[in-house]
Amino acid sequence: MISTQWHASLSDDEATFILVAACVLGLVCFISFFYYLKRARLIEDTPTSKIRSAAQGYVELVGAVSAGDAGQLVTPLSGTPCVWYDYKVQRYSKSGKNSHWHTIKKGTSEQWFQIDDQTGNCIIDPLDAEVITEHTRTWYGNTEFPAQQDNEKNGLLQNIRGRRYRYIEKFVYIHDVIYALGHFQSQGGGRNMPSKHNITGEIIREWRQDYNKILQQFDQDGNGEIDLDEWEQVRKAAVGEAEKRRSDLSLRPTIHILSKTPNKQYPFILSTHSQKKLAKQCRFYAAILFFGFIICNYIIATLDF
Repeated sequence: MISTQWHASLSDDEATFILVAACVLGLVCFISFFYYLKRARLIEDTPTSKIRSAAQGYVELVGAVSAGDAGQLVTPLSGTPCVWYDYKVQRYSKSGKNSHWHTIKKGTSEQWFQIDDQTGNCIIDPLDAEVITEHTRTWYGNTEFPAQQDNEKNGLLQNIRGRRYRYIEKFVYIHDVIYALGHFQSQGGGRNMPSKHNITGEIIREWRQDYNKILQQFDQDGNGEIDLDEWEQVRKAAVGEAEKRRSDLSLRPTIHILSKTPNKQYPFILSTHSQKKLAKQCRFYAAILFFGFIICNYIIATLDF
């Protein structure tokens, strides 16, 4: 009886609006439900690999964070030492009865850092990563860039009355243990070396760009041209140079890199939360969205035209 009373006084236009809104919201909940459920299963079902023995491709790693070759960073707003940051500066705007925070500045670091799991070291390229970190700060001030007194209070609850700016920072500390899910690739150590034939061809193309130098070195009869026999000498010299370059490549140390995935269906996640906590969060979101889908269907079913 209650279900028939709530919409009894609705006009046809109002009922139509509610129907369309419920259909759209229900569809969004339905699609998002499967998105988070799939993500939870991916996080749970991908085994944790060791850096030293990880397969090439999509892998899950867990390791302690350290700075890359360029050194550590500092966050732009509070000056906190870190290896990754994301920040926003928002300004409070009010127009009549409407008010909101409008982002006027934002930025995300792209500098590489490293993780170590005691079996090896892996470089993390955070470009386009979804970074989920427990280290966040929000504070308020009266200037576009936070003043020193604001910095000293960040992380504390403050009275925002009269404060026109909001500062938000997320960051990852050195020595944090992070969960990483992304595309793993090893370079150096003789991996992915071009063939001797390909390197030889590349060397000959390089040399042809300076034909006078080839003449000086290989034009034995001095006629200003390279004949067939002399071209054979050029080829042999190029083969020798190719062998030297391949030898140099094989001696380069192996470097492991984790970055965004070529396949957009697989997420690139970096998180200071554990695998278990991330999967639990995804399943929680999926449950909420499924409940929202059920509510939308109930509203649609009880509408009476």
